[in-house]
Amino acid sequence: MKKCIFFIVVTFILGVSCTTSLYAQKKQEKINDSNTPLHLIQPDYKVPYGKIFKENIKKDLDRILNYLESSTPARVVDKNTGREIENYSKIGQSSQLEPGTFRLASYEWGVTYAAMLAAGEATGDQRYDNYVYDRFKFLSDVTPYFKKVMDDYGVIDPQIKQMLTPHALDDAGAMCAAMIKANRKNPNIDLRNIIDNYMNFIMHKEYRLYDGTFARKRPQMNTVWLDDMFMSVPAITQMGKFTGEDRYYNEAVKQIFQFSDRMFVKEKGLFRHGWVESMQDHPSFYWGRANGWAILSLVETLDVLPVNHPQREAVLKLLSAHIRGLAACQSGEGFWHQLLDRNDSYLETSATAIYVYCIAHAINKGWIDPVAYGPVAQLGWHAVSTKINQKGEVEGTCVGTGMGFDPAYYYHRPVSVYAAHGYGPVIWAGAEMINLLNKQHPKMNDSAIQYYTSEPKTTAPIFSINDASRPDEIVAGSTRKNENAPVVFLIGDSTVKNGRGKGDNEQWGWGSFFEQFFDTTHISIENHALGGRSSRTFFKEGLWDKVLSGIKKGDYLFIQFGHNDGGSLNIGRARASLKGSGSESQTVIMESTGGPEEVFTFGHYLRLFVRQAKAHGAIPIVLSYTPGNRWTGEKMDRCDETYGKWSKEVAEQEGVFFIDLNDRTAKKCEMLGIEKTKELYKDGVHTSYDGAIINCKSVIEGLLSLPECSLNKYIK
Repeated sequence: MKKCIFFIVVTFILGVSCTTSLYAQKKQEKINDSNTPLHLIQPDYKVPYGKIFKENIKKDLDRILNYLESSTPARVVDKNTGREIENYSKIGQSSQLEPGTFRLASYEWGVTYAAMLAAGEATGDQRYDNYVYDRFKFLSDVTPYFKKVMDDYGVIDPQIKQMLTPHALDDAGAMCAAMIKANRKNPNIDLRNIIDNYMNFIMHKEYRLYDGTFARKRPQMNTVWLDDMFMSVPAITQMGKFTGEDRYYNEAVKQIFQFSDRMFVKEKGLFRHGWVESMQDHPSFYWGRANGWAILSLVETLDVLPVNHPQREAVLKLLSAHIRGLAACQSGEGFWHQLLDRNDSYLETSATAIYVYCIAHAINKGWIDPVAYGPVAQLGWHAVSTKINQKGEVEGTCVGTGMGFDPAYYYHRPVSVYAAHGYGPVIWAGAEMINLLNKQHPKMNDSAIQYYTSEPKTTAPIFSINDASRPDEIVAGSTRKNENAPVVFLIGDSTVKNGRGKGDNEQWGWGSFFEQFFDTTHISIENHALGGRSSRTFFKEGLWDKVLSGIKKGDYLFIQFGHNDGGSLNIGRARASLKGSGSESQTVIMESTGGPEEVFTFGHYLRLFVRQAKAHGAIPIVLSYTPGNRWTGEKMDRCDETYGKWSKEVAEQEGVFFIDLNDRTAKKCEMLGIEKTKELYKDGVHTSYDGAIINCKSVIEGLLSLPECSLNKYIK
C-alpha cells in the first residue's frame, strides 16, 4: 500500500514538473517574425510618444503659474529696510521693486505676459489673465511716482527706468506688444501712456540702417540681429490693430522683408542669426531661439494683419517656407538643437517651445496642413513637457545670448532654470496645444501619431481612413451597447441608405428608420449600405471588409442587393455581376485600369457575405430587393425570376433566413393602387419617407414570419 501511494505521489510530482517545464519553455519562447507582429512592439522612446491629453497640459501649465505667482511679487519695498511701501506717494530714492526670481518689465516677461493671456483664453482659467492684469496695473500705478523720483534725482529702480527711458528694442518691444493685447482684452487697465512711450521709442528713436531696417552698433557697426525682428514687429502690428492706422501694418511688413532679404536662407528654410553690413561673406549660424523670434514675429503679424493687406500672402509664404525648414531640423527626441543644423549641439527648450506654439497656431488658423505638421507640434510638446519640473521651473533653456561668428560660442552657452526666456514660450506652447486638441483628433495608427479632422472611431492598432465623401460613415460595431449586446448590420444599396441617410432630395432608404422598430436599449442598428453599389462592388471596394471587422458572435446581418447588379461587366461603372446563383466566373479586361478582373455570379457574392458572417458567429438574413415603381397592368413588377429568385436560392443553399421584401412591399402597393403608390416614390426606384417606412414594415413582417429567428425578441 505504501509503495502504491509512493508511486502515485512520484508520478504526480513528475507530471507537475513536466507540465511546468513545458509551460516555462512556452513562456520563454523567443519573439520572432512568426509568433509576434514585430511592427507593434513598443519602441524605447527617450521622451513620451503618442496621445496627449488636455488635462495633463493644464496641470503642467498650472505648475508653472503657481511657481511664477510666488516668485514674481508685485510690490514696492525700501531697499534699505526691506519693508513694503503700500502708499505709492511715499516712493523715494531708496524705493525699488521687490526683487523676485524674474524681472517684471524685461522682454522675456513681455513674452510671458502674452503667453499668460493666451493660456487664459485656452483654459478658461482667469488666474492666467489676473497674473497679467495685476502686474500691469501695478506697473502702471507706480510708474508716475518713480518718474518724479527720476526727474528729481536721476536714479531710480532699473526696471522702471527701462520702462520710462528705453534704450534698446529689448527694453520696449515685447512689453509693448503684451500691454496692447492686455489693454485690448481689458480696457479697464489704462496702459496707453506706457504703450505710447514704448512705441515712440520703437518708431522714432531706435537705430536703423539707411533703408530703415532696425540695427545695432554691436558687435560690429551696423549689425542686424534677428532677435530685433521680434523685439519690434509684433508691437508695431499690435499698434496697428490698437489704433486702426495702416502705417503701423506697413512698417511691420517692411521690416519683415528687409530682415528676411538679408537673413533668410531659402535653401535651408532658416534664418541666420546675424548680418553685418561691412561683411562680404555673412556667417550663417542658425541659432535656435533667434529663429524662434523670427517665426513668432510672422505668426504675431498674421494674427492682426488685415486680410486684404497687399503683402499678407507674401508673409504667409515666408511662414510656410520657414516651417518647412524648421520641421526638417527636429530631432528624434522632439527638441530642436541650439544650432538648428548641427546635431551635435545641445537640445534647447525655449526654441522648441516657440516652434511648438507657432506650428500649432498656424494649424489652428488654417495656414498649414495639420496632417503634415500636427505630429511635429505634438512631438515637440512631449519634449517640452519633460522639462517642466515638479516645482514648475523650466529646465534646459539657453541663457541670454549675444552674437558670435564661430560655433563654439553657441555650443557652450549655459542653460539655467533662471533663464527667463523659457517660461513664456512653454506657457504659450501648452495653451496652443490645448487649442489644437480642441480642433484636431490625433490618434495612434500603426504605432505612429497621425492627425485627423474628425475622431476615428476605432480601437484597432492599424486602420484605414473612411472615404472623405462619407463623413458620416460609422465604424462597424462601434454602436455596440456593451460587450455582449448584439448589433444589426445592414448592407446594400441606396434603397437601404440613400446618400448620407438624411433625406437628401427627399429620398430615403428603409434602413434609416429600421431602428424605430426595435428596443434599442438592448440592441443597435448600423446601416452600412452605400448608394450605387452592387453585390460585386460592395465586396470589391473593401466595404464588406470594413463591416466584417466589426461583426461578432450573436450579431445579425441583413443583405439586400440586385438593383445595381446589371449593366456592363467592364465598361463605365462596371458594377455588374454575372446572372444567377451558381459558381460561374468570367475574366474581363477593365476599361478603368486595363487589367483583368474575375467576375462572379450575383449568388457567389451573396454567398461570400453569408459564409463570412456565419464564420464570425453572426446570423445572416437575405432579402430580395425593394420593388421599383414599375407596373404591368395593375400588378407591380416583381424580381422573382431574377435577383429575388437568386437571393432566395442562396439563402436556401446556405441554410439562412430569407425575406421576400420585394413581394411583400409589392402587395402593399397593389392594395394602394398605382396613383397612391406614386406618393411612395421620388423616381422609379428611390422611395420617399412614406415609401421607406412601408419597406421597413415589410422587413419586420418578414421577420415575424420567421418565429425561430432570435432577433424577433428585440422588436417592439
